[in-house]
Amino acid sequence: MNALTVLTGLNGALGLYSGIKGMFDSSSAQKQQQRLLNKAIDMENSWYRRNYFSDYLNSTSARAAIKRVEKTLNRQNEQNRAYAAINGATPELAIARNQQGVDTLENVMTDIASREDERKRNIDETHMRNKQSLLSQQLSDLSLNEAMAAQSATNGLNLFKDALMGLDWGNETEK
Repeated sequence: MNALTVLTGLNGALGLYSGIKGMFDSSSAQKQQQRLLNKAIDMENSWYRRNYFSDYLNSTSARAAIKRVEKTLNRQNEQNRAYAAINGATPELAIARNQQGVDTLENVMTDIASREDERKRNIDETHMRNKQSLLSQQLSDLSLNEAMAAQSATNGLNLFKDALMGLDWGNETEK
């Protein structure tokens, strides 16, 4: 057996080894990548549920706005009662003034509800962008994996073919 035959056989064996090792390493990396992608998807979904389904009327800003309106209404009602007691205002005037306060509270609640709708739209848009980004990343990774697998298979087969072509089939001589 001459050195060329040994080197050709060694080249084929190394090609086969590197192809198999590459498949196992690629599979391991792909599994880890898939776990990370699943974790990112889970985090995105939990962020969405936490923010979209939260109680906006119970938020700090909404409670503060309602509290300010309630204090203002209480103060105005006290002033209206004092004015009515001093000036002898009619009950209709007191009712009209109280109705203004109720209208103010209604406007604040309507504004808070419209902010809630806008907030939910923003959360939906952000969620859809994030999901689209994750999907694009996943498609990109799958495309890259497919290309790398095809290239790895081609390289392994070429090395193996070169090793087979380097042998003198039937023309070996004993030295």
